[in-house]
This record gives sequence, structure tokens and C-alpha cells, in this order.
Amino acid sequence: MSFRINTNVASLQSREYLRQTSEAQSKTIGRVTSGVRILASGDDAAGLSIANTLRSDQAVLSQGVRNANDGLSSLQTIDGGINNISKLLDRARTLATQSSSGTFNGSRTVLNSEFQSVLSEIDRQAQSIGLNTSGTFAKSLSVFIGGGRSSGGTTAITNGSVGVDLSNSTVDSKSLGLKGVQAQGVASIDIGSGSASTNVSAIVGNATNVGSLATAGFTDLYFRGPGFGDDNRVKVSVNLSGITDIDTAVTNINTAIDSAGTGVSTAATAFKNAGVRAVAVTDSSGKKSLGFTSSGTAFQVEAGDRLSNALLGNVTSTSDPTGKTLTNTVTGGSAAAAAATTFGASGAGTVTVRFQGAGLASPVDISLTVASGTTTATALSSLTSAIAANSSLQAAGITATTATGGSALVFTSNRGERFEVQASGDLNNRLGLGSFRSSSGASGTFDYNAVTGASGTFAASAETLEFSVGGGAAISLAVTPTAASIGGATTALNAAFAGNATLAAAGLVATNDGTNITITSSNGSKFRLNSVGATNVFGFNSATATGVADAAEAQAGDTDINFFAAGGSQQTSLLSFSAIRGGGDDQTITVLANDTNGAEHSLAVVLRNDSTVRNAGTVDEAIDAINTALQQSNDTTLQKIVAVKDKANAAGAEGIRFISTLQNFRVSVGTNEGGTGVGSQGSVVTAATTGTGSASDITTQAAAERAVNALADAVNSLGNAQAVVGRGQNQFTFAVNLAQSQLTNLAASESRIRDADLAEEAASLTKAQILLQAGISALAQANSAPQQVLALLRG
Repeated sequence: MSFRINTNVASLQSREYLRQTSEAQSKTIGRVTSGVRILASGDDAAGLSIANTLRSDQAVLSQGVRNANDGLSSLQTIDGGINNISKLLDRARTLATQSSSGTFNGSRTVLNSEFQSVLSEIDRQAQSIGLNTSGTFAKSLSVFIGGGRSSGGTTAITNGSVGVDLSNSTVDSKSLGLKGVQAQGVASIDIGSGSASTNVSAIVGNATNVGSLATAGFTDLYFRGPGFGDDNRVKVSVNLSGITDIDTAVTNINTAIDSAGTGVSTAATAFKNAGVRAVAVTDSSGKKSLGFTSSGTAFQVEAGDRLSNALLGNVTSTSDPTGKTLTNTVTGGSAAAAAATTFGASGAGTVTVRFQGAGLASPVDISLTVASGTTTATALSSLTSAIAANSSLQAAGITATTATGGSALVFTSNRGERFEVQASGDLNNRLGLGSFRSSSGASGTFDYNAVTGASGTFAASAETLEFSVGGGAAISLAVTPTAASIGGATTALNAAFAGNATLAAAGLVATNDGTNITITSSNGSKFRLNSVGATNVFGFNSATATGVADAAEAQAGDTDINFFAAGGSQQTSLLSFSAIRGGGDDQTITVLANDTNGAEHSLAVVLRNDSTVRNAGTVDEAIDAINTALQQSNDTTLQKIVAVKDKANAAGAEGIRFISTLQNFRVSVGTNEGGTGVGSQGSVVTAATTGTGSASDITTQAAAERAVNALADAVNSLGNAQAVVGRGQNQFTFAVNLAQSQLTNLAASESRIRDADLAEEAASLTKAQILLQAGISALAQANSAPQQVLALLRG
């Protein structure tokens, strides 16, 4: 046993134990007084991190519950508004039912006044609850509540959100089918007043108007819409017998509409289902005009003759009931040969005259077989007869109005639509439509993507060749072979092609087999070739034919707008159109729309003009391609959209407008190298409501009967909308219940980690107090131990 005085080990150990006991007592006192187990991160770093996360989740859920309750309150308000609108529909049905009775002898005007007030109140209340068209809540509403988890590609944010889509649950009168679309004639022209110079009686009795009729006693209107567009448009022939005023005109037109809808074609069925009706529209000043309504289908109406054009308000003046002319002409580029002139040996073969435009969905070719001795007069007579016998051209209203030897040919459309006339195979230009060759000279196909010459001289002298790509304007090239050989001629042609942007884009390339030159389009572009003059340097002329420089046909007679799209429908802006000529200028048009559940539907249509598909040589062909694709998509949403032809003014170019009753559908316009096809390339055009539509009324028994049917459908539509709102309320209620459960369990989890066990801490505090007292006593003993060494020194 040893004794030391410099180092008191026992004292040091006592002090250390005393320090630990003191710190333990301080922590225990802190836990007892604060109620939490973790006073500092060092107490339990991992536990503190978990507890803080749990506390943050509780904060999110607490606010999420408030969000859901706010959403629930909004839906309850909407639900109450819909209940009110349901009562308004009950009143409207009562009024309509009363007016539809054949024994009612009161004033239907009085009934209709209240009926219109009810419709206005429906619109007001729908707006108040935010479920009018484009209203505050007429969209997909997403409420973030929290408590979500990531799984299977679904994020925690998405899983923690509750959504209700009210975008297709609007309850204003238009959404309920009580207001529809309406195509209306020129409102400023009063055709309903008996004193007006332009009244129906004056229009029907006007000699010029009557003289324009295709069938005596009947005036024609044409309708285009989903399923009955472009060349499938529906002709409505209206019997003029008994028409004395606007009311009798409306009656006869509706009779004709009913008759047109009984056809066996799919277009007739689609037209019938569209429910188009003629109505008399009275403006605020009392002027009456002719209108056409539909409760759920967008459409366009077009005049087919000057009388129907006048009924649509397109009169010469406010004092002249003559309908504005619908004549549009194409005049040949040069005069036809004299009547007795023969086609000659070089011209014998097949002359093809091609018509495009004027509503034709594809080119119409008239083929004339001519012999060397066939005279110009004989050929012109055959051409006139063939045009008159062609059903497609007659449906388009195209006739040959001047077909006389020695004069330029004149072709006329009596429907006011633009068209083109071109020819091939007439190597000596006897018809005055140009001397472009067919694929085999005086016979063969109208145009081609490859053509082979014959018997070329390949002399080192200039020759003029003209090319028309895809029916476009003639491009003239004066070409001289680089050497007096087939190789020199081929080289010169390729250099000329490369130097012309249009021909280079068409991919024209000249090759030879040592005997003849072949010109081919590498991208499938269709073209025509014309050798000007009597030379045959490159082999594309004959020894006796004399080609002439092409002179463009003249288009004349632009008419005022004679077609009207239904107001109140969704319409895009007018999109310009220029014909796609080259095989490398494909353009994609994508139509996009949302269905009643908010799901997006889309369809891509490729416009092209090459050896595979030719659907964009004219605006009519492009419209037909788009509408055919929409109808053949078997997509009931996209089938509600139709492309129609329109123009901004009389002299304006014909373009494309998309119309539908679908809200905010879009058209994405693709680009191509030539910038041809549909305009506004590279943009997405969104449709918007254009003009005002029609409203149900009960001023007549027939109108009241239609209103009764419309109201029955409106009740169903309202019920569907209310079901969506009710489903949303249930979703929010269930979400709140789950969130409250999560909150409770999160709080319990955090408590188990963060909160102190006071029973345990009380025991620890007692232990610490005893240890502290003992430690202090022991330290005192340890500190006094060195003094005992003095006893040894005293001995």
C-alpha cells in the first residue's frame, strides 16, 4: 500500500463521476420540465431527423385538410346552384309543354318571354357558381392534400392530390343544349318586311334570280358539316311554290331539309342527325333575315344560285332584290385554232383536259380521242358534251360557256368557287390551253414523274423547254447542249435544273441510255413538259409538231362571300392555302380536341402531292383529305370537327377554316420546305367562339315541341354534371378522412420518438439525486485523504 500527496486519484475519479451525475440530472430535469426526450440533436440525431420529418408531414396534412374542406365547400355551393338550375329547367319544361299543345289559344309570345327569362337566369346562375362556359370552375380542379407516396411512376405530389374535372360539366343554357349554333344571312338586309324592296316576294319574283336556277321552280342551298363536308356536301332543293314571305320560305326550306335528310348516303344521315332548321331571325331594329340553327353541330351554308344568294341577304343593293352573281370563269390562255383546222398527224392521240377546284375532291379529267383529221370544231363539240355529261363537273356547276374555233375557251362555275383548267397531249395547241405533252407525247397520262424523249438531234443549239410541276405555273428554260452529243445535252439539262429552285426542289434529273434522254423526279413530283417551237434537240418534240409558249389561263369573276359558318360555334382563324406542287413538300396537319372526360384526342393528316398520294393540289383536295381522315378515324370526338372553305372577302384567296361545337380544339400546322399548303406554319391555332348562336324558343307549336325535346336532354345533361360534382364531394370527404387518420398516426409516431416518458425520467431523477449526494460525500472523503499522511510525519 502506497500513499501520495501530489496526485489525488480518488478525488479525480470522484469529481468525474460527480460531473456525469450532474449532467444526467440536468438532462433529466430538462426532460421532466419540457416533456420531450430529445433536448438537443446529440441526444438522438437519427430520431430527431425522423421526428422533424413527421412534424413537417403533419403541417402539410393539416393545411391539406383545410384545402380539401375549402374545395368541399365550393362543390357544395356549386351543388346548391345546380339544384336551383334544375328547378329552372322544370319551369322551362312546363312553359314549353304548354306552348306545344295544339289546343293552346293564348299568347305564345307571352310564354316565350318568360321562357327566355328562364334561360337567362340559368346562364346567370351558372356564371355565379362558376360553371358557365369557360367559367371559374369549368376546368380540371386539383387540390393538394399531402400524405402521398411515390410508386410505379406516380409521384408523391400526384398521389397526394385529389382532382375533380368540371371542364365538361358546364350548366349554362348553351352547354345544356338550349342554345345552339346559327348561320345567318346578311343581317342588314331586311327580307322579311312586306314593305322592303328586298323582301322574299320580290326576291322570288325577280327574273334574274329565277333565270339562275338549275332546275325550274327550285332554288338550291348547300350545307357542309361533320360527315357532310366538301364533295359530300348536301344539296337542299327548295320548292318555290307557295313562298310569299319569310315564314313560308322557312316552311318550304325545312321541308326540303327533311327531304334531303332521308337520303341513303352517310352524308345524308349525318346531315339529318345535325338537326339543321331554317328560322326567321329578327334583329333589335325589327329587320328579318334568314337563319339556320342546330343544337349541337357546327355547319356552313352556301348559296347555290342567285335566288338563294338573295335569300341569304347577298342582294345587289338594298333597293334591288337581285342576288349577287355567283359566276366565276376561267379563260384559255390563247385562242383555239380555227374551226376547220385539223389536229394533224403529230397531234393525233388523246388530249386530256383537267379540272380542279370548285369543290372537286380530286381532279376530273376529260379525255378526247382525236385523229389527224379531227377538226377543232369537232373536238370542241366533244369537249362541251363530255363536260355536260360528267356528273362531278355538273355537281360543281362547271360548264363550257364558250367553245368556238378561233376564240379562247371560257369555262364557268355558277357557284362562285374558283377552279383551274389545264391540258396535256394537245401538241399543236388546237384548244388554246397549251401544248404540254402527255407521258407519251400526244397520248398517255396527264402528268408524270418520268418521261423519255425520242429521236433527239442533240445539236448544239438552244431549245426552249417548259415545265409545270404539280400543275403549277410554267417554268421556261432555254437550254443549249454543252456539246453536240447526247451527253452534252444531258449535262446541259441537269445544269439548268440545278439553276432553278422549283425544278431542283422537284428533284428533276436527266439521264440517258446512249440513245434517248429520260427526265425523272427523284422525289415523286409529277410534272408536264412542253417543247416550244418545231425543233427536237432533246427529243421531246416531234418533227411536225409546233409547241407554243404556255399562256396562263385567266381566272375572273370573284364573287362576294356566298357561304356562312354557324355563329356560336368554335372556329379557327381563316388559314391561307397554297397548292403543294412538289413531291418533297409533305405537310402534317394535326387536329387535337378534348372529349367530355377531358382526355385529349389527336389525329395527324399528311398533305402531299407526289406519285403515291395527291391530296393537296387545291384547297378543295386538302379539305377533302382532312375531313375524310377525321370521319374515318372512328373517333367520335374528332368526328365533330369539319374543315370548310372560306375567304376573307370577295377578292381574297380561298382558305381553310375549322369549325366545331367542341370547346377550344386546336390545329397544329406543320412546316415544309416550300412553305406551301396550309398557312401559319409552325403554329398551333386554337379555336374560339365566333359570333352568336341561337336559343330555343316556344313562339310556335313546332318550336315548342323542339324545345320540349331539347329540355329533356338538358335535364339529363344537368344530371350528369351534378353527378360529377357529387363524385367530387365524396372524393374530398374520403380524402379528408384519410388525411385525419394520417395526422393522428403521424402525431403518435412523433410522440413515441420525441416525447419523454415521465415515469422513467422521474426514476432517473431520483437516481441522479442520490448519486449526486453520495458523490459529494465521497469527494469530500477523497479530498481529505492526503491529510492522513501527516500522521506518519508526526511519528
